[in-house]
Amino acid sequence: MKDAHKYFTTYDLNLSAVLVSQNFILDEIEKPESGKSLFYFKKSDVLLATIDSYWKNQLQISPQTLFTSLKSIKNRLYSGWK
Repeated sequence: MKDAHKYFTTYDLNLSAVLVSQNFILDEIEKPESGKSLFYFKKSDVLLATIDSYWKNQLQISPQTLFTSLKSIKNRLYSGWK
């Protein structure tokens, strides 16, 4: 586990895909043997503002960019790459 106060973490795959599509770096995926994977992003004011916009349904994202990001994350999950 990384230093918790330096990272934003989420179990939300869709939010993670949106963040990756907005050029935030997915630093790590913590994948327990059973249960949900935990996604780590370095915390910043810009990241937190983007998350706020996500929950307020205020982001505009290219569908192709979003689905490419989602596919990339799933590839990391299923290949065992952290």
